[in-house]
Amino acid sequence: MSKIVAIVSSPRAKGQGNAIVEKMTEVAKANGNEVETFYINKLENLTGCQACMGCKKKGKCIRKDSLTPVLDAVAEADGLILSAADYFGQPCAQYRTFEDRLYGFVGPDFQPTITPKKVAIVVTAGSGAGAENMVNSMSNIMANFFKSEIVGQLIYTEATNGAFADNAEFQAKAEEIANKL
Repeated sequence: MSKIVAIVSSPRAKGQGNAIVEKMTEVAKANGNEVETFYINKLENLTGCQACMGCKKKGKCIRKDSLTPVLDAVAEADGLILSAADYFGQPCAQYRTFEDRLYGFVGPDFQPTITPKKVAIVVTAGSGAGAENMVNSMSNIMANFFKSEIVGQLIYTEATNGAFADNAEFQAKAEEIANKL
């Protein structure tokens, strides 16, 4: 049994990203994995990286706020589902705050201080104009800085695909990716 941590960062509580992550975590649980989901937009009292460099001495972020248990869970996880909404070809602010704090897991020699993970990446977008660049950027960060294995990427554009709950093709893609975690 693996530990899977899902990060939902979209500000929409009932958005397509949340529906996709729910499908993926359902599959991961059915496969016998332990799954924990965090909704970044619901966290109170969180801050971005302060560039204090305390992490370079401790091997993890030293800030104590509502993102601390999320980062602790990420460190202990075997697999991650990372979900972000596309805002002008960039991850939404909630994801960027989370991602910036991952810097705490990069040692002073720029080697990861956490074990590599299996990572599934979900990007949701209205039109999808910048989504491919965004998903590739998120994948590159996880692969290059954390030596993680990207097991799948899913880009979902609501304008062309409608509601995820009504889209059997994308539900099958989400299930396929979740089976690799």
